[in-house]
Amino acid sequence: MSSIKDDFKEDDIGRTNLFYAVAQNNISEVERIIYGLSGTGLGGQRRAAISHKDHMNINVIDLAKKMGHEEIRKLLSIELARMEFYE
Repeated sequence: MSSIKDDFKEDDIGRTNLFYAVAQNNISEVERIIYGLSGTGLGGQRRAAISHKDHMNINVIDLAKKMGHEEIRKLLSIELARMEFYE
């Protein structure tokens, strides 16, 4: 199991573990990553992880949409909207 620090580590194209979980359509890993992060407060980790853009200027919601992973796209979109509402 990776740590929060590992989940924020970027590869050479700016992608984190969350990007790869989305690309693999692995909803249980997506949930593990986002729900393991703080979700409230200014600059919350969960919001930062979902909003993070890689070097091609896409975030995990964009990637899920592009790959047709609708369940993950919906989960991430709802979670991001919830974080924005509570901040």
